[in-house]
Amino acid sequence: MQFLECSVVLRRHAKILITALLLILVGSCNVNGLQLSMVTSRRPSDSFKTSLTRTSNPFESSGSASGLDITGGLISQLAVIALKLRLADHTDVSCDVKCKSSDLLLRGRVGPVTVKGRGWKSGLGLTCRAIEATVDVCELDPGRILSNRKLVLTTPAKGKAMVALTSEDFCSFITHPLLRPPGLTQSGSSIEFLKDGTLVDPAGTVTFFAKCLNSKWKCVLKRGAEDKLKAVIEVEPANPASSTRDSFVIAEELTDILSRFFNEMVFELDGTFLSFRDMMVTSKAKTPSVMLSLNILVRKFPSPGIAF
Repeated sequence: MQFLECSVVLRRHAKILITALLLILVGSCNVNGLQLSMVTSRRPSDSFKTSLTRTSNPFESSGSASGLDITGGLISQLAVIALKLRLADHTDVSCDVKCKSSDLLLRGRVGPVTVKGRGWKSGLGLTCRAIEATVDVCELDPGRILSNRKLVLTTPAKGKAMVALTSEDFCSFITHPLLRPPGLTQSGSSIEFLKDGTLVDPAGTVTFFAKCLNSKWKCVLKRGAEDKLKAVIEVEPANPASSTRDSFVIAEELTDILSRFFNEMVFELDGTFLSFRDMMVTSKAKTPSVMLSLNILVRKFPSPGIAF
């Protein structure tokens, strides 16, 4: 009986400690008009959701943590705030964490974890209209969560993401400093993606331009055949009328090189690796956008001081 009473007291103190830590965290962050809200529900696994927007009182919250272990909510809060601190701009950021208390306390395991956002912009100008990324299982170090208010992965997390890019967003992607275009196979001449002329066509293509061998090239990205490459980039001289036979030979080589580059590309954002799965173009919104389906591998969360 004394053991049971002691156990109850310890659990109460643990909840008080975590609650105090969460309040200190929210109170110490400069949220400047951002809303932090946590929604909880009792199902086979508890669900915790945190969102940040630009228009509401940062201290208004919805949902109740009464009677629940809020560690899952703390993880959700930490994830959202960490994302916000690494973004130069955003319209919305949210994180939905599902977890079982036993898995979280014993092994630091949560999942699925889904991050959603709109209007994201990174420090180096990488932008997207919308993003949704989900990892099935995320294993964290519980001690670092409580002691340092920091999310540290103990094993890499795998998942999938869907990113919506407008013409401007796709331009910011292909011209991003961390994206390194390939070179020609024989000559080794470099390829440079250009900022001007990028266009997402509702008919199902994305047009952009590149410079190689002192010439300008028109590149048209479209969905490939399912039994071959998932995406194809067809290249032709930007000025076909003034091109030579050699120009079309080079264009054929560029078509092969850029198509394989896009399909096999691994884009790293300081410990998070993105690789291409599939694509489609949609015109459901006012402005057409290309939807990129990606594989994601998270070895560590991006460092606060790293620009990407």
